[in-house]
Amino acid sequence: MLRRLDIKVPEDAEEPLLGLAERLGVMVFSSPCLITEVRGGEEDVSFTGETVVSFLFSTVEQEAEDIQKQVQNWLQREGHPDASVTVIDYPDQTDWMAGFRQYFQPLRVGKGILVCPPWDVPEDPVRLKLLIDPGMAFGTGTHETTRLCLMLLEDTAPQGGRFLDLGSGSGILAFYLLRRGAAAVVAVEKEGPAVENLRKNAGLNQIGAGLEVRCVDLDGFAPPWPADGLVANLTSPLLREFLPRFSGWVKPGGWGVFSGVNATNAGLVRRSFEAAGWRLEREVTEGEWHGFLARRGSPIKASSPHR
Repeated sequence: MLRRLDIKVPEDAEEPLLGLAERLGVMVFSSPCLITEVRGGEEDVSFTGETVVSFLFSTVEQEAEDIQKQVQNWLQREGHPDASVTVIDYPDQTDWMAGFRQYFQPLRVGKGILVCPPWDVPEDPVRLKLLIDPGMAFGTGTHETTRLCLMLLEDTAPQGGRFLDLGSGSGILAFYLLRRGAAAVVAVEKEGPAVENLRKNAGLNQIGAGLEVRCVDLDGFAPPWPADGLVANLTSPLLREFLPRFSGWVKPGGWGVFSGVNATNAGLVRRSFEAAGWRLEREVTEGEWHGFLARRGSPIKASSPHR
């Protein structure tokens, strides 16, 4: 039997909670809480400042009661004793994602991107549409860090280049690069169910040639060629650990787009770029979250963060 814990926390607690999930060895995904209003005949999506973080694990193969106890201890210790925790059990072969789809609605991102589930595709002839069925994958476009990556990628010129998508989740960032004319993208994702979902989403977006999917941990990954750029939507500790290695995977002058960093850790990550051989060029923020565009090369003064 599968058990899902839906934990509703303030958005600044999301990244530390994702870290707890990694330490416990459970599958995890998250989505911010949305409010949809109709204004002037059009839907307007806003965010409540809270995020639902969902832990998913087997009650047979894992110590379910211990996991729940550690979650409650963490919430108490981190100052969220009143956080809502919903426990949902699913018999084998049940579509456990059905109830979670309520959190995923069409979303306009940046200057020209529309992210939408396959069951709700609005008419919009101008924006580039990316269809994402969330499955068990992080990175559906509803999360701030994914949107920050897409906003930064809009200002790149991927036409004809070769790129890496590290921690690719649903595949949305890889799909965007390929739809913009990238010649090749290697999508790296360590979770098998997420890789399965990524391949399904590739079909929804008619992505074929040019996409290579690797189911491997970053420690075990070696790129097939020097990349023109990479995107890494990871946690702050992983970014700081792997930034020096990332610099060896990208051509001199190539770019990197990085996110998964909350306000608490933004300064630490920002200071890590220069030592790892990256020149920070742009920083954007949304709520508690930060995204960075950096380039391999000598350091220069970064521009001020802006929304």
